[in-house]
Amino acid sequence: MLEIRPANETDVAAISAMQRASLPETYGAFLGREAVEAFVAGGNVETYFERHWPQATVATLGGEIVGVAVLVGSLLDLVWVKPEVRSRGIGSALIGAVEQQAAVDGDELTLEVWKVNARAVVFYEQHGFANSRSFEDPATGLEKLELRKKLGQARSSAEYSRDPIG
Repeated sequence: MLEIRPANETDVAAISAMQRASLPETYGAFLGREAVEAFVAGGNVETYFERHWPQATVATLGGEIVGVAVLVGSLLDLVWVKPEVRSRGIGSALIGAVEQQAAVDGDELTLEVWKVNARAVVFYEQHGFANSRSFEDPATGLEKLELRKKLGQARSSAEYSRDPIG
Protein backbone atom coordinates (compact mmCIF):
# COMPACT_ATOMS: atom_id res chain seq x y z
CA MET A 1 0.00 0.00 0.00
CA LEU A 2 1.24 3.47 -0.88
CA GLU A 3 2.17 5.69 2.05
CA ILE A 4 3.07 9.38 1.75
CA ARG A 5 4.91 10.81 4.76
CA PRO A 6 7.47 13.43 5.76
CA ALA A 7 11.05 12.26 5.28
CA ASN A 8 13.32 11.81 8.25
CA GLU A 9 17.08 11.88 8.49
CA THR A 10 17.34 8.09 8.46
CA ASP A 11 15.72 8.12 4.97
CA VAL A 12 18.63 9.99 3.36
CA ALA A 13 20.59 6.86 2.35
CA ALA A 14 17.54 5.14 0.80
CA ILE A 15 16.36 8.29 -1.01
CA SER A 16 19.88 8.89 -2.34
CA ALA A 17 20.30 5.29 -3.47
CA MET A 18 16.97 5.35 -5.32
CA GLN A 19 17.79 8.52 -7.22
CA ARG A 20 21.46 7.66 -7.79
CA ALA A 21 20.49 4.35 -9.42
CA SER A 22 18.09 5.94 -11.90
CA LEU A 23 19.64 9.33 -12.72
CA PRO A 24 21.75 8.06 -15.65
CA GLU A 25 18.76 6.32 -17.21
CA THR A 26 16.45 9.31 -16.75
CA TYR A 27 18.77 12.21 -17.59
CA GLY A 28 21.53 10.56 -19.63
CA ALA A 29 19.68 10.94 -22.92
CA PHE A 30 19.77 14.73 -22.82
CA LEU A 31 22.53 15.61 -20.34
CA GLY A 32 24.93 12.90 -21.46
CA ARG A 33 25.45 9.71 -19.50
CA GLU A 34 29.07 10.59 -18.67
CA ALA A 35 28.07 13.96 -17.18
CA VAL A 36 25.30 12.36 -15.10
CA GLU A 37 27.60 9.61 -13.86
CA ALA A 38 30.23 12.22 -12.88
CA PHE A 39 27.53 14.18 -11.01
CA VAL A 40 26.52 11.02 -9.12
CA ALA A 41 30.13 9.97 -8.46
CA GLY A 42 30.84 13.42 -6.98
CA GLY A 43 28.43 12.73 -4.11
CA ASN A 44 26.02 15.43 -5.26
CA VAL A 45 22.90 13.32 -4.70
CA GLU A 46 23.81 12.55 -1.08
CA THR A 47 24.79 16.17 -0.42
CA TYR A 48 21.45 17.39 -1.77
CA PHE A 49 19.37 15.05 0.40
CA GLU A 50 21.52 15.58 3.49
CA ARG A 51 20.70 19.28 3.13
CA HIS A 52 17.05 18.98 2.08
CA TRP A 53 15.60 15.96 3.93
CA PRO A 54 13.66 18.28 6.30
CA GLN A 55 11.77 19.66 3.25
CA ALA A 56 11.23 16.23 1.69
CA THR A 57 8.14 14.08 1.48
CA VAL A 58 8.59 10.40 0.62
CA ALA A 59 6.39 7.76 -0.94
CA THR A 60 6.80 4.19 0.26
CA LEU A 61 5.47 0.87 -0.98
CA GLY A 62 5.82 -2.01 1.44
CA GLY A 63 8.28 0.06 3.48
CA GLU A 64 10.55 0.78 0.47
CA ILE A 65 11.07 4.41 -0.53
CA VAL A 66 9.93 4.67 -4.15
CA GLY A 67 9.47 8.43 -4.53
CA VAL A 68 10.40 11.78 -3.08
CA ALA A 69 9.33 15.41 -3.46
CA VAL A 70 11.23 18.38 -2.06
CA LEU A 71 9.43 21.65 -1.35
CA VAL A 72 11.61 24.68 -0.56
CA GLY A 73 9.25 27.54 0.25
CA SER A 74 6.99 27.79 -2.80
CA LEU A 75 9.53 26.05 -5.06
CA LEU A 76 8.88 22.41 -5.89
CA ASP A 77 12.59 21.68 -6.17
CA LEU A 78 12.37 17.96 -6.96
CA VAL A 79 9.90 15.19 -7.70
CA TRP A 80 11.45 11.78 -8.29
CA VAL A 81 9.83 8.38 -8.64
CA LYS A 82 11.74 5.14 -9.03
CA PRO A 83 11.47 4.21 -12.75
CA GLU A 84 10.08 0.72 -12.10
CA VAL A 85 7.00 2.16 -10.37
CA ARG A 86 6.33 5.24 -12.51
CA SER A 87 2.84 5.73 -13.95
CA ARG A 88 1.18 4.19 -10.89
CA GLY A 89 0.00 7.41 -9.21
CA ILE A 90 3.02 7.86 -6.93
CA GLY A 91 4.18 11.14 -8.47
CA SER A 92 0.62 12.40 -8.43
CA ALA A 93 0.24 11.53 -4.74
CA LEU A 94 3.50 13.35 -3.97
CA ILE A 95 2.32 16.42 -5.90
CA GLY A 96 -0.93 16.39 -3.94
CA ALA A 97 0.88 16.23 -0.61
CA VAL A 98 3.30 19.01 -1.56
CA GLU A 99 0.47 21.24 -2.77
CA GLN A 100 -1.28 20.85 0.57
CA GLN A 101 1.94 21.79 2.39
CA ALA A 102 2.58 24.79 0.13
CA ALA A 103 -0.98 26.07 0.50
CA VAL A 104 -0.38 26.63 4.22
CA ASP A 105 1.97 29.54 3.45
CA GLY A 106 1.13 30.60 -0.10
CA ASP A 107 -1.15 30.47 -3.09
CA GLU A 108 1.25 29.41 -5.83
CA LEU A 109 3.74 26.66 -6.52
CA THR A 110 6.70 27.06 -8.90
CA LEU A 111 9.10 24.55 -10.44
CA GLU A 112 11.77 24.39 -13.12
CA VAL A 113 12.12 21.58 -15.64
CA TRP A 114 14.29 21.04 -18.70
CA LYS A 115 12.13 21.42 -21.80
CA VAL A 116 13.67 18.27 -23.34
CA ASN A 117 12.38 16.25 -20.36
CA ALA A 118 9.08 15.79 -22.18
CA ARG A 119 7.67 13.15 -19.81
CA ALA A 120 8.10 15.50 -16.84
CA VAL A 121 6.72 18.52 -18.71
CA VAL A 122 3.57 16.59 -19.68
CA PHE A 123 3.20 15.26 -16.12
CA TYR A 124 3.33 18.76 -14.62
CA GLU A 125 0.99 20.21 -17.23
CA GLN A 126 -1.52 17.42 -16.52
CA HIS A 127 -1.38 18.52 -12.88
CA GLY A 128 -2.29 22.12 -13.68
CA PHE A 129 1.14 23.73 -14.02
CA ALA A 130 1.56 26.28 -16.81
CA ASN A 131 4.69 27.68 -18.42
CA SER A 132 5.46 31.17 -17.12
CA ARG A 133 8.83 31.64 -18.84
CA SER A 134 11.70 29.90 -20.63
CA PHE A 135 15.38 30.46 -19.97
CA GLU A 136 18.76 28.90 -20.63
CA ASP A 137 20.08 26.77 -17.79
CA PRO A 138 23.58 28.16 -17.21
CA ALA A 139 24.88 24.81 -15.93
CA THR A 140 23.84 22.78 -19.00
CA GLY A 141 23.03 25.24 -21.77
CA LEU A 142 19.64 23.54 -22.15
CA GLU A 143 16.35 25.40 -22.23
CA LYS A 144 14.45 25.27 -18.96
CA LEU A 145 10.82 26.08 -18.32
CA GLU A 146 9.53 27.76 -15.22
CA LEU A 147 6.10 26.32 -14.49
CA ARG A 148 3.61 27.79 -12.04
CA LYS A 149 0.37 26.65 -10.52
CA LYS A 150 -2.16 28.56 -8.48
CA LEU A 151 -2.89 26.43 -5.45
CA GLY A 152 -6.61 27.08 -5.58
CA GLN A 153 -6.48 24.59 -8.47
CA ALA A 154 -5.09 21.84 -6.22
CA ARG A 155 -6.77 18.45 -6.09
CA SER A 156 -6.84 16.36 -2.95
CA SER A 157 -4.21 13.67 -2.29
CA ALA A 158 -6.92 11.04 -2.72
CA GLU A 159 -7.71 12.34 -6.22
CA TYR A 160 -4.00 12.27 -7.13
CA SER A 161 -3.52 8.73 -5.85
CA ARG A 162 -6.22 7.55 -8.29
CA ASP A 163 -4.54 9.30 -11.24
CA PRO A 164 -2.95 6.63 -13.51
CA ILE A 165 -0.53 9.09 -15.15
CA GLY A 166 1.75 10.00 -12.25
